[in-house]
Amino acid sequence: MVPVYRLKSSAEAAVLASLMQAYGVRHYFQGGAGGTLYPNALADDFNLQTLMVDPAQEALARELLTGFLEEDGADA
Repeated sequence: MVPVYRLKSSAEAAVLASLMQAYGVRHYFQGGAGGTLYPNALADDFNLQTLMVDPAQEALARELLTGFLEEDGADA
C-alpha cells in the first residue's frame, strides 16, 4: 500500500472511504487511534490519518482525490 493523502480531520475519513469504495479502490486508513487515548478539543491533532491505497490503483485514487489535493496543496 502507498500513501496518497493525509487527512485534515477525522470527518474526511467517511467521505474518502465512500469515494474509494464506490470506485473499487482497495484502501485503508493508517493511524487515527491517538485521539481515542486522550479525547479533548485537540483530538484531531493526535488523530492524524493517512489514506493508503493499492499501488496498482494509485493513479485512479489520485485522480479521484484531485479536489482534495488541490485544496491541500500537497499529498502524503
